[in-house]
Amino acid sequence: AWGIAIPNREPLKKLGLVSSSSSDFKKICEDYASPAVIGHVRYSTIGKSNLENAQPLKVKDLCIAHNGTIANVQELANMVGGCSFTPQNASDTLVAAQRLVSLISEKGQMGKALSILKNEMVG
Repeated sequence: AWGIAIPNREPLKKLGLVSSSSSDFKKICEDYASPAVIGHVRYSTIGKSNLENAQPLKVKDLCIAHNGTIANVQELANMVGGCSFTPQNASDTLVAAQRLVSLISEKGQMGKALSILKNEMVG
């Protein structure tokens, strides 16, 4: 799965290889033209490979992409009210994004929130 995100739009996500969408790629580039873009190709290690788990992920106004595995994902999920992580239906990146949004809301600053999250995450 792969996807791109630009400000003020929902992320575009596709299943399969980027090359399988090559016939649509010119239109996608035109439709998603922006000076700021997040792109991601996902090879899932935790969670299903589906559009829901494809990245970039959007939680509230935050779009995020992450490569790697968060070893203490269940611990992070416990820190987020209303977040129940199960490897069958969620990605560890979604849990981290939910925690980051929660910290931004609490602390009022992205920098402080990221500093706390980097100390909470293992992996």
